[in-house]
This record gives sequence, C-alpha cells and structure tokens, in this order.
Amino acid sequence: MNKLHHWVKQHRTKLSGVMAVGFMVLAKPTSTSLIIGISPIVVGEVIRIWSSGHIHKNQILTVTGPYSLSRNPLYVGSFILGTGFMVAMGVIWLAVVFLFFYASVYWFTIRWEEDKLAKAFPAEWENYFRAVPRFLPGLSLPEYRSGEFNWSQVTKHKEMLNASVVLAAYALLWAKALWMGNG
Repeated sequence: MNKLHHWVKQHRTKLSGVMAVGFMVLAKPTSTSLIIGISPIVVGEVIRIWSSGHIHKNQILTVTGPYSLSRNPLYVGSFILGTGFMVAMGVIWLAVVFLFFYASVYWFTIRWEEDKLAKAFPAEWENYFRAVPRFLPGLSLPEYRSGEFNWSQVTKHKEMLNASVVLAAYALLWAKALWMGNG
C-alpha cells in the first residue's frame, strides 16, 4: 500500500470528523429530510453496536453475529448511517462527495485489514473469506452464527461515544432546520 493510502487509513476517523463538520455547515435539512434520514441512521448505528459487541480485535478472528453475514459489518453500519445523514442533510451533491470519500477510503482500509487478518489467522481466514462476503450478502445469505454479544466490547470499542456523537449531530441538524425555518 502506498504512503498516501496508509496515511488515509490511519487518519480516516479524523478526516471523517472534519468532513462531517463541513457537511453540517453546508447542510440544508428540512423536517422531511430529517424524518426520512432517521431510519437509516438508527439502523446503521444499531449494526455498529451489534458488531462492536462481537468483535475481539487482534485476539481472534470474529466470525459470529454480524461477522457471519459480512466480513466488515462495522463499515456496513457506517455506510448506512452515513447515507441516512446524507438524506437528512438535504443536499444531493454532499451525498456524492460522501460516496466518493467512503469508497476511496474504505476500499483501501478493508483490503489492508483483510491482508492483516489473513496473516494473523491463516488457518481460519481462507474458509471465512470464501464463505462470507466482504460487504453485503448477495442473494443467498451465508450461514448465520449467533456467537456471544458482550456490552463490555461495545464500551471497549467506544461505540457508545460514537452513538452519542450521532445523536448530537442529528440534534444539530434539527436545530439548523428550525433556525432556517425548515423544521
């Protein structure tokens, strides 16, 4: 991976934060866009919490819960959540920027993480790689394995902090819509 891709992967959270602030400034939310956007926002965050409660980073290859349906359910949740915010913000060209940013950053991040997992867990990785899709399941769902959800993992991965930021951002969009007379 070249230096730029590595840098972007390492700083994707900060880049996302800067981008989110810019998007909030440029947003033109309405009560309708906010109501339509809330469902994917909630679904995306629920997927992220569900995923965080199953993953044991750098300890085992997590293959249960949402990881039995997608190799990257945290990123699926982030994508759905981000899509909901793009709807809520009410500016179509921001959605195009979001899609470009997400695709370019997470394509390399996912590839890097998969290479890392393949090296760390060579015995389990090959079967997992063949059985579970990278992002979204196709027409036939992989076999679901329930595993154990653990709230301490959610806390450890700071997902409740993320949920708080999501809630605050949504509230700010409502405030902006009211301020603009669109609420």
